[in-house]
Amino acid sequence: MKKYIAIFLTSFFVFFIILGGVYYFYKSNMTDKHFVKTIEENPELKPEDPKEEVVINTLFLGIDEARSDTIIIASYNKENQKITLLSIPRDTRVEIPRYGFDKINAAAAKKEGTALAMETVGNLLGIPIHHYVRVTFKGAERIIDILGGVTVKVPPGMDYDDPAQNLSIHLKPGVQLLNGKDAVKFARFRSGYPDQDLGRIKAQQELIKAFIDKLTGPKVLPKIFNIIDAMSKCIKTNLESGDIAQYALHVKDIKMGNITFYTLPGDVGNMNKISYFLHDEAKLREMMEQIREDLGVED
Repeated sequence: MKKYIAIFLTSFFVFFIILGGVYYFYKSNMTDKHFVKTIEENPELKPEDPKEEVVINTLFLGIDEARSDTIIIASYNKENQKITLLSIPRDTRVEIPRYGFDKINAAAAKKEGTALAMETVGNLLGIPIHHYVRVTFKGAERIIDILGGVTVKVPPGMDYDDPAQNLSIHLKPGVQLLNGKDAVKFARFRSGYPDQDLGRIKAQQELIKAFIDKLTGPKVLPKIFNIIDAMSKCIKTNLESGDIAQYALHVKDIKMGNITFYTLPGDVGNMNKISYFLHDEAKLREMMEQIREDLGVED
């Protein structure tokens, strides 16, 4: 009986550590004042209320300076815990509402910022975007370092220098444990891939798998407060505290078998002497149907 009481009390204690950490996480500086002001001035940009929805769509943005360098849509089925992650090349040619055609990563750099990026991505995919999470590269480095790094297979030829971006990438090939700084470089590298952004997206998806594996591992609990503190300093989001608490409690239940990765279909092309990623509309619609099936929703 003492053994079961000890297990119960330990579980109870862990539960409140997570909830308390999540509360601190939210009450820190995660709220994006610019996003709140934009919605107040442009109510038509307000995201749909997801409370009655089974599937929640969240836009993840990895930000380099002002433009979004990484764009991923996470769709999460609250009932069966299934997740799909759809990567969108940053050079995808889209129509940005009220601005005309441009590369998709330019949307977040407009005066409406993230709210406009949500509308643009939602229009492209034909789905409502309920939430957003903006992560800075420096913040991603810090979180990965706290987790103890991530193990990935580095392909040959990851050598690149760009003084304009203050970016220098020189990684040895082979399976290795990358610290936060090198992991972000691994995610940002694209010049050496024959298919440029598509090659980089494949690398990013491998990095995400390694990150999830570390985040859901048994060794993460002692680091939870450090992770939460780092997140509070590098993340902006419109997620409510209750939503964050709910998702945090489901982290332990995430299984890689329930996560499916996708990439926007299309190819690199030129229009008006500008290089874009041109998506295939027919294949995109087929893919969105497949995503619904993977998530276990009929409509």
